Amino acid sequence: MRINPKYHNKVDLTKTIETEDRTTISIVEAKDIIKKIDQTQTKILTGRIDKIRHLTQKPIENIESIISDLESTKIDVHESSFESVVVNSKKMVINSIRKELSSNIPSPATLNDVIKLHERLDSMVNRFSEVSKSHKKVFNFFISKYADKLKTEFQNISSLSMQCKYEIDNFENERQPLQNCFDNIDALIQKNELIKLEEEKFKTKQFQLDDLKLKIKKLNMEINDLTDSKKYIESKEVLKKIQVLDLEKDNLHKELINDFSKVSRAMNKYSYGLNRLIVQRIEIMTEEPWKIFEDFHNYLNLIKEVKNAISKGKIIVKETEKIESYFDSIINSLPDYKEKEEKLNDEIKKLNSNKNMQIISKLNELKKKYVNYNEELHYLESYIKDSQSEIAKNKEEYNNLLNSIETYINLITKSKYHLSISK
Repeated sequence: MRINPKYHNKVDLTKTIETEDRTTISIVEAKDIIKKIDQTQTKILTGRIDKIRHLTQKPIENIESIISDLESTKIDVHESSFESVVVNSKKMVINSIRKELSSNIPSPATLNDVIKLHERLDSMVNRFSEVSKSHKKVFNFFISKYADKLKTEFQNISSLSMQCKYEIDNFENERQPLQNCFDNIDALIQKNELIKLEEEKFKTKQFQLDDLKLKIKKLNMEINDLTDSKKYIESKEVLKKIQVLDLEKDNLHKELINDFSKVSRAMNKYSYGLNRLIVQRIEIMTEEPWKIFEDFHNYLNLIKEVKNAISKGKIIVKETEKIESYFDSIINSLPDYKEKEEKLNDEIKKLNSNKNMQIISKLNELKKKYVNYNEELHYLESYIKDSQSEIAKNKEEYNNLLNSIETYINLITKSKYHLSISK
C-alpha cells in the first residue's frame, strides 16, 4: 500500500451523522474495512488484466511460430559478400525476440503483479522496435515477409498493453480516495500521538509554573521581611559610610594617576631594553599606581632610580628640571598617599565586617534569585501560551481528519460508523 505523507480532507463534511445513531469502530477496524474494499477493487482489476493476459497468448504463439519458420528458412542472398552479415543478423533477431518471449506471464494476483505484467508487454514491444531499427536493412530486403508478420503480432501486443495501461490508470484514479483515506488514518494516528505528547509537556510546564509562582511569592515575603527589619536599616547607614569612603579612595587614586601621568613618558623611556619585571612595574605605576603600596620600598627605589638617570643625563627628556621636580613631589608625597590608602582600606574593611552587612549580601542574593525566577516565569508563560495554541490547532486538524475518514467510510459502505481512537 503506497502511503502519501500528506493527508487529505477535502471530503464534504456537511453530511455528518449524529454520533448516537452510529456504530462505533476502532482505528484498526476502520483500516480493515478500507483494506477489504481495496482487496475487492484489486480483485476486479486483476480479473480484467488476466483476460488481457489470455489475449496475449495468441500473438505470442504466432510470433514463436514466425521466428521458428524464419530460423529454418534459408535466405537467398545474391551477393556472397553479404551472406555472413545477413545470417548473423537473422540469428540476432531470432535470439533477441525468443529471449523476450522465453519466460511465462503469470496470472496477476496483486496490483504489483498487474504493473509487472504491463511492463512485460511494453518490454516485448520495445524490444521488437529496437531489433527492427538496428537490423533495418535485413528486415526490409531479406526477411520483409517475416518482418511484416512480426510487426502485425507485436502491434497486437502493443494494443493489449495499452488496454492494460488504461485499466491501471482508471483503477488508480478510482482508488485515490481510498488511498487518501489510508493516508488520513495514518495521519490521524500520528496527530493523536503528537497531541498526547504536547499535553504531557503542557502539564509538566504548568506544574513548573505553579511551583515557580509559589517560590516567587515566598521570596517576596523574605525580601520584604529583610527590608523591614531594624538590622537592614542599620546596615544601610553602614553602607552609606562605605560609599563615602569608596569615593574618597577613588579621588585618591585619581590624584595618584594625575601625578604619575606627568612623568610617564620619562618612565617609559627608562624601561627600554630592561627586563620584563621592570617593565611591568612601570606599567603599574602609570596605569594603577595605588598598587605600588603592596610592594612600596621596591617601587620607591625604582622611582628614585629613574629620577637619578634623568639627573645624570642617561635619559634625555624635555624640561629636565620640571620633570625632576615632579619626581621629587611624588617621592615626598607617596608616604602620605600610602598612609591614606591603608587607613581607608582599614575603615572599609572594618565596616564590611559589621554583622549587619551580612543582610545586604543576603538581600543582594535574594534579588538576584528574584530576577532569575522572573526570567524563568516569562519563559514558562510564553511556552504555555504557545503550547495551548499548538494543541488547539492540532485538535482541530485531528477532528477534520476524523470527520474526513468517517465520511468516506460511510459513503463507500453505505453504513453509519463512528471512529473511536484511544486518547
